[in-house]
Amino acid sequence: MQEINTIDINRDTQIEELKRGNEFVYRRLYEMHYNELCSYIYSMSNNKQQSEDIVQNVMLKIWKNKENLKINSSIRNYLYKSCYNELIDSYKKNKKELNYIELTRKNALDFIVEEDTDIINSRLIRVKSEIEKLPKKCKEAFILNKLRGLKYKEVAEYLDISVKTVEIHISKAMSRIREAIFEDKA
Repeated sequence: MQEINTIDINRDTQIEELKRGNEFVYRRLYEMHYNELCSYIYSMSNNKQQSEDIVQNVMLKIWKNKENLKINSSIRNYLYKSCYNELIDSYKKNKKELNYIELTRKNALDFIVEEDTDIINSRLIRVKSEIEKLPKKCKEAFILNKLRGLKYKEVAEYLDISVKTVEIHISKAMSRIREAIFEDKA
């Protein structure tokens, strides 16, 4: 019984130290669990890069949100559950990306039926060029929303801006891209 209390104290102490921003505790936690978490996620995804990305995202979120950590189980269980949830979220986002890619592909096929391939390539280059010309935050918001499938709220949290600002950025980007396409038609 004494051993369980010691484990609880160590767990509670580790959590408190993480909340205080103790980098040593964070690095130790990262080093102790990184490989096993990657293996766990890999066993479900069969994608080494994705498993590493997921574990890194979870560890980064823990550090970014360290003051608000609420861990009621062991840290190890918390990490496993967090990684599992991140994997599920990743699949949902990938599904959105695939839907967007499929819609884009369908639209591209419609263009091919209607117009010459050279014109299409010219427009794609023009669109990519316009995306590159966008202001930094506008470009980031557009890519996160339209290409990565994040919701406006998720983009706002990621970029540390308001949802309204994300809406303005997306609207500005879409407007510029539309203008570029119509200029190309003229």
